Amino acid sequence: MSGHFDLAALDMLVAVVESGGFTAAGARLGRTQSAISVRIQDLEHQLGHKLLERSRRGVVPTHAGERLIAHARRLLAIQREALDDLGGSSASGRLRIGIPDDYVDAFLRPLIARFAAEHPKVELELHCDLSKRIEPAVAAGEFDLAVVTQDPRRPVGEVIRREPVVWIAARGHRPELQETLPLALFSEGCRVRPRLLACLAEAEKDYRLVFSCSHTSGMLSAVEAGFCVTAVTESAVPATARRLGPADGLPALFDLSVGLIMGPQPGLAARRFADALREEMAAPRLAA
Repeated sequence: MSGHFDLAALDMLVAVVESGGFTAAGARLGRTQSAISVRIQDLEHQLGHKLLERSRRGVVPTHAGERLIAHARRLLAIQREALDDLGGSSASGRLRIGIPDDYVDAFLRPLIARFAAEHPKVELELHCDLSKRIEPAVAAGEFDLAVVTQDPRRPVGEVIRREPVVWIAARGHRPELQETLPLALFSEGCRVRPRLLACLAEAEKDYRLVFSCSHTSGMLSAVEAGFCVTAVTESAVPATARRLGPADGLPALFDLSVGLIMGPQPGLAARRFADALREEMAAPRLAA
């Protein structure tokens, strides 16, 4: 194995994984699919490992590919920092971000202030919506980057975090003891909602929908009022809530894959924010 990496090839490898395929990576990098394929094959030959494979989810990294991509992102970030430093360039302009609101408090709130201080010429524009509506908006160029809850049947974007989903209820209230579970859920269109209902159906747990809302704050307000239970991501559990599970008569739940999607030809501000977001999302969360 030679003693150096082709950084352009590493950039192509990362783009294929983040974009979900060679076609999208080619559009993002302005290169042909064949050119990208050849460079990645050269990497595989150099390392003696297969790096990518095709599955029903599209193009996904092998175990060796995942390990290399982790190193590649650090190397590419260092390269960008060096070029920015020597070239005197800085991120500027408007950065449009799409994200479901249940990830804002846990991950964007601590990041936004730090990013704004480090990049004062960037105007941040945040749009909260359901993941199923955010994804096509990124493809249409309406957002520069987005964070989404991936559809397990057709995942889009680079996985930057796995989030457990947990049942919660208010402290001092026991709505889970009712014979028919009083349930609060996100509105129709939420990707988690049908999976929660499937878990209840499989466990033969009777429920009645007593509250629905399109925003996390509304859901948590209903739970805090004490008349219902809901399920949220681990990072969104407030300190005022109790976690529930099989010992409380509720079925065990699942993990969500949180995806990062980059718009076509992302600018410096989007790339910098994506790097900061990967770091923030990788950090462990303290239990509430």
